[in-house]
Amino acid sequence: MNTATLRTRTARWPALALVALALHASGVAEAQAGLGGPLTPAQQYALALEAQTQGDHGAMLTWLRAAARADHPPAQRMLGMVLIGGPALYGPSLPADLCEGRAWLLRAARQNEGPSQDVAFALFGRPKDALTAHCEPA
Repeated sequence: MNTATLRTRTARWPALALVALALHASGVAEAQAGLGGPLTPAQQYALALEAQTQGDHGAMLTWLRAAARADHPPAQRMLGMVLIGGPALYGPSLPADLCEGRAWLLRAARQNEGPSQDVAFALFGRPKDALTAHCEPA
């Protein structure tokens, strides 16, 4: 093998390594820029649905609460249903909380027309009953 060819090949390696490193770093920087910043309520709701799919009910509840507090009606509706149905839907890992569930359903119903109003009316549009009477202020 010719020594001139060998020198040319060995001289290319550092340059190629620098180019590869620069390309890699730029891709990582772009990926990190897309992941920075706070999540939107819709993204939090999507994470709650993903946690539900995976059976991680604690994470589901955490993400639902975060999205519901940010006034995301689908998250408020789902959080209300989760809190009302707790053990029946998800087992003993999620205890039922009728008062908080009612509050989230009514909050969702006040925000938009549609399924949340139907659910809230079906559950709480009638006169107080023994299950939710204690949730009302005296």
